[in-house]
Amino acid sequence: MRLRINSASSGSVFESLIKVELAGPKQITLRTDKRSTTIPRPAANRKKRLWACLVCLGLLTGCAKRPQATVTSGIEDPESSWIRVLLFGNLNECTVYSYGGLMVEDRAMGATAWFPESDQDLTIALHEGRFQIGDHLFNGDLLIRTQTPFVFSINGSVFRGHIRLLRNEEGTSFSAINQVPLESYLCGVIPSEMQSYWEPEALKVQAIAARTYCLYVKNRFGQNRPWDLKRTQAHQVYRGLAAETTTTNEAVFQTEGLVLICPDADGKQTLFPAYYSSSCGGHTENSRFVFGDQVPALEGVSCPYCRKTTRSEYYYWSGLFYSKEEINRRLMERYPSLATLETIDRIEPARQSEGERITLIRLIGKNGNIGFLRGEDFRLALDPSGRKIKSAIFSLRTSPKGYEFVNGRGFGHGVGLCQSGAQGMARLGKTCEEILEYYYPGSRLVRITKTP
Repeated sequence: MRLRINSASSGSVFESLIKVELAGPKQITLRTDKRSTTIPRPAANRKKRLWACLVCLGLLTGCAKRPQATVTSGIEDPESSWIRVLLFGNLNECTVYSYGGLMVEDRAMGATAWFPESDQDLTIALHEGRFQIGDHLFNGDLLIRTQTPFVFSINGSVFRGHIRLLRNEEGTSFSAINQVPLESYLCGVIPSEMQSYWEPEALKVQAIAARTYCLYVKNRFGQNRPWDLKRTQAHQVYRGLAAETTTTNEAVFQTEGLVLICPDADGKQTLFPAYYSSSCGGHTENSRFVFGDQVPALEGVSCPYCRKTTRSEYYYWSGLFYSKEEINRRLMERYPSLATLETIDRIEPARQSEGERITLIRLIGKNGNIGFLRGEDFRLALDPSGRKIKSAIFSLRTSPKGYEFVNGRGFGHGVGLCQSGAQGMARLGKTCEEILEYYYPGSRLVRITKTP
């Protein structure tokens, strides 16, 4: 689909500002002629009716109380504009429940099967490379369409929209992908990324940043894979319906369609990766030194606003110790090219930014060879969770047995929006637009309109 971009302030059309081709599955016409009998079944059961199989074979399991759900927003939007979120990978079996029944489409066979609403879960498993529901086998990957209110649960987690089940090439496992309208997706992201009781202006800032980042990633990477984003910190944390709150939903809907753009290398106004992190520690970082992309709106700014809104243990941290053996093992496992060093003998900062963040680490081997890692890559190789070595602002204290991380400051990669800083600015009465302009200097706020 094509996005038409209007000025958020004047409402006039931004001519030729940006063309975003959103990757996504084409809209599928559902079969409604009850063709479910065309689905192959084991020979011994070919004469059984589908509904009888569901009941008699005990296909449906579980009867836990279901949370209440409102109708999903954006369900009428073109599906090419929806977001595809990787929920699970490497599954052999899953349980699915829908609040309004399920329409299962086997794309390879062109067949559909209707499963009416029930208080119990539907079990789906792989059997000799094919999806099995009860004694019914499906040859192709499955698109499972929900009905009003367009909410489902999978393995106990509740989400909006539809779900696709895709087998791996060997047919030994499958992935579960949530297809969800953009704004409904954001309703599950914002409370997962920012405290729902924070200032309304800060929540609106978060909604716009998350929307911009989401569409940027979808446009750039989604065309070459069956999903757009993961539901983890690898992209944006997405907890679905269970995370939704009134205040964060309002922030999403009040900013509906608003995104940020800035000039690219050719001077063309376009979407950019509107990164954000918890607390920058006093100065946001240039994206070039962290993620390797050069974006005018992500060059870093001083941030005096996050100190008072960041919990003390996240703003100042210290005292973490890693032995030389553990550092060697973790770095070599993550970056096999460092094997040329044989054993890492010394570690020292090679470059620090204006905000004192270590942006480049020098690794010196016992054989005299030298290697380099970006500071962010170094800390996440040692601590993949990012919750111990909380940022790349730290000092290294050397001992014969290893290294102690001291004088740490901030929480996260520090690029783009400082979330705690946004809260600090909002408390001072700054508007959503003023906060965005501060943390993404040179960017412009525009509204997208969807056209098929």
